[in-house]
This record gives sequence, structure tokens and C-alpha cells, in this order.
Amino acid sequence: MSEAAALPVRQAPRRSGDLLWKTAFRNIWRNRRRTWLTAGGIGFAVFLITSSISLQDGSYIDQRESATGLLTGHVQLVHPDYPDESKFEFFLGDLSDKLRAVRSAPGVVAATPRVQAFVLVSADERSFAAQVLGIDVAREAKIIRFFETLQEGEIPHAADEALIGTALARNLGAGVGDELVLLGSGRRGGVAAFALSVSGLFQTGIEELDRSLLLTSLATVQDGFGLSDEAHTIVVQGRGPLQARPLARELERTLGSSVRARPWQELMPEVEQGIELDRVSGDFMYGIIMILVGFSVVNTFIMVMFERTHEFGMLLALGLRPWSIIGMVQLEAFGLWVLGTLMGWLLALPLVIYFIVWGISFGDSMEQLAEQMYMPSSIHGAITVRAMLTAPVVMFFATQVAAFLPSLRIRSLNPVDALRQEA
Repeated sequence: MSEAAALPVRQAPRRSGDLLWKTAFRNIWRNRRRTWLTAGGIGFAVFLITSSISLQDGSYIDQRESATGLLTGHVQLVHPDYPDESKFEFFLGDLSDKLRAVRSAPGVVAATPRVQAFVLVSADERSFAAQVLGIDVAREAKIIRFFETLQEGEIPHAADEALIGTALARNLGAGVGDELVLLGSGRRGGVAAFALSVSGLFQTGIEELDRSLLLTSLATVQDGFGLSDEAHTIVVQGRGPLQARPLARELERTLGSSVRARPWQELMPEVEQGIELDRVSGDFMYGIIMILVGFSVVNTFIMVMFERTHEFGMLLALGLRPWSIIGMVQLEAFGLWVLGTLMGWLLALPLVIYFIVWGISFGDSMEQLAEQMYMPSSIHGAITVRAMLTAPVVMFFATQVAAFLPSLRIRSLNPVDALRQEA
């Protein structure tokens, strides 16, 4: 047997990557108490922020739907000059052609015209100023939930019927079945006068609407004010409130310069501003929570660096490079993040489901205030990308940075001095 054949065959060294993974996993459980405390801090942040953002985003969805669904719709098409000066003569001509073009546009679920004007409403000896809104009741029911606010009577079915607010009815001393006389300025300067009977009373909780709005048939208002195939507004319902801006741009491209498309954010800026303000204040609080948890993770790895100095010195003496040891510590931090994130998600998921299914009710005492803020009587949660990923993504980077900064000490560690320290 030759000398070469007598030599033992050396096995191929195991890959250092696999060794680092296994070592890092074992190191996580060397101090179980510290591991659970650190992962519990990460899990608490994930749980709190995920459930809070879920409820927050759900409330935004409810608020947008409530605000646009009451009367405004997602997009309103008007004469280009109408937003600056709401004059009666700024109406949309060729209404039938425009309606066909709008209803065939992509992203449009429904569209209906409206005519609006200011009139003097009289009942017996009482008179008050009001805004009359001529609508197509059957089509409006597909766009708005306004008719859900009906308190007494029924919605208008005949051309000579009207729906008025409870505050306006109280001011006029009128009720269901009473006759109202409307006087206004016609299209060509003449007098527009017609009589309507009250078919029902609505109450939205919004004082401005309840005391000044009157709804009746579109054809009645067109005839009374001398309009033919014309209207002031085409209200458009899209696939959702968040698609309003792109839908408005698409409709303007379709119809050209003869119309101006106004998304609900332009018509009701206070709603979107309120949502944005609430989101910013919420993000500020979430940031404070994650910073506090991040500092606790930093503290954990600072302790790890000092407690395991002997171990790191031994690894350096065995020939392991400093960056490989730092990588192992990063893997330990990754394991803590995974454990904490899973804990947070498992805790948050039942609460999020509860928010989605049952929601949180404002109660009877807050119901009127909620209506004034275009909020439903209860808010529900929602599973969104923002809710599910904000805390885990931020905590991932925070955990890695928290582990990386203290572990840079390994680069300047002297193996001999490190081995002299007690393990």
C-alpha cells in the first residue's frame, strides 16, 4: 500500500453558513428568560400597533364611505365656471349625451344628474330660504344613502312631492301631507313658482342640511326653472372613494373642457384633512412606542456583548473572522424578531377580527356628533397592508440596528484579553 493511500481521507468542512445559523439558533435559547422578555417587547409593539392601525384604517374607510355616501358621491361633474361662481346659469348642456359618455366610462358604477337652485319656501304664513335639489330618486338610491335618514313619511314618488329636513319643517310649521309653495328666479329672469306636497321628513344630524335642503323630482325642477336637457351636476359613483381622483381625471379626458370633474376630496376637504391629521398624530405615537422597544433591544445586545466576551474571544482564537461573528449576532437578532412578530400577530389577530365583525360603537350620546363628522354610529377594523406590516418592518430594521451597533465592538476585540475574562 502506498504512502498516499495510507493517509486518511479528510472530510469536506461543513459550510460556515450552516454552522452560523445553527449556532445563532442555539444562542437564542441560552438565556431563555432574556429571549422571551426581548421577543415579548417586540411582540407587544407589533400587537399594539397592528391592532391600532387596523382600527384606525377601518375608521378611515367608514368615514370616507359615510362622507361620500350621504349626498356627495365620489365625483361631481359641473360647468367649468361653476366651482368659482355657483350661478344658476352655469349648467351642463346636452345632458343626455354627457350621461351616456359618463356611464360608459371605465370605473363608473352609476351616474345621475341634479339641478339645484335657491328658493323661498312658504307654508301658510311662514317663509324660509332653502335650496331645492332636483334628483332622479331611483338612480340616486344607487349612489347615496341619504334616504336612510328618513324619519317620517316616505321618499318622493310623484312629481309634485318633496322631501324636507326636520329643522326646515319645524321652522315652516309643516308636516307630512302639507303643501309648500316655492318661489325662485327662472332661467331667463322670470319667476319660477310651483307647489309641492311634503311626502317625508329626513334628519341627517347635519344642521345645515336639515334646515335648508328640499329634495324633489328632477323633471319638476327642470320645468319650474325653464331647463330642458340640462342640469347643474352629474354625480358619479366609482368603485370606491380612493379611486375618486383618477376617476375624475379620466372623466375630464373623456368629456373634454366642457366639464370640470371634482373628486370628493375637493368638495369635502375637511374630511380628508381630518383623516390625514389623525394619521400623522397616530404615526407619531406609534413611532414613540417602537423607539422605546428599540432601546430595550439595544440594551439586550449590549448585555450580550459583555456577557459573551469570552465566547467571542474563543471564536476569534479559532480563526473565525470578526464579521462572521457579527453576522451570527445579526442572525440571533433576526430570530428574536421572527419570534416577537409571530407573538404580536397571534395576539393581534383575534382583536382585529373582533373589530372587523363587531366594531366599536360610539353609543347614543355620541351618535349625533359622529353624524356631524360624517362618521357612522360604529367603526370597524380592516386588514390592510399598512396595519399588518408597519410594525414588523420597522421593528425588523430596529432590531438589526440594535444588534449591529453593539456588535461592532467585536472588530476591536483582542482574543487573548477576551479569553482572560470569565465565561
